[in-house]
Amino acid sequence: MERIVLSDICNLIVDCPHSTAKDEGVGYPLVRTPNIGKGRLLLDGVHRVSETVYNVRNERAVPQVDDIILAREAPVGNAAIITQGQNVCLGQRVVLIRADKNIVDPKFLIYKLLSEDVQYRLKNCANGAVVAHLNMNDIRNLEIDLPELDIQHHIANILTNLDDKIELNNRINHNLAA
Repeated sequence: MERIVLSDICNLIVDCPHSTAKDEGVGYPLVRTPNIGKGRLLLDGVHRVSETVYNVRNERAVPQVDDIILAREAPVGNAAIITQGQNVCLGQRVVLIRADKNIVDPKFLIYKLLSEDVQYRLKNCANGAVVAHLNMNDIRNLEIDLPELDIQHHIANILTNLDDKIELNNRINHNLAA
């Protein structure tokens, strides 16, 4: 297993616009830190913005399937992967990470970012007097242990299938309780 710096395995690590977009009630989902779960986006009750705001907020990069959104604060280190059909834009205090798929499986990377050792390192990098936050430099220089790509695919498939089953069970339980 090789330890490698995040910026060396990604095609893109982009900070969000440093402004707050107003919830317009309709349109594109605006991913803010409360919408970043442990691996999955939480889009129930998400703020929404118009196409104009969407385009402005995505000037640096348009989020795509398999991109990862990382919370820079509140709470530091939460990360979620964008799945098919999730056309989102970045809210404040988040970072877009696009893995180089020739080096790292994005689904493996999300689990790695959420692993106990990486979360510990992210939280130790965070600074701030009132609210802890991550610097872009710390994110880009974050070291990740990577096995071979075929092993990454295998691990990611197992964990994704388990998470899919958990999510399905949670939806069933929610529907039964309603």
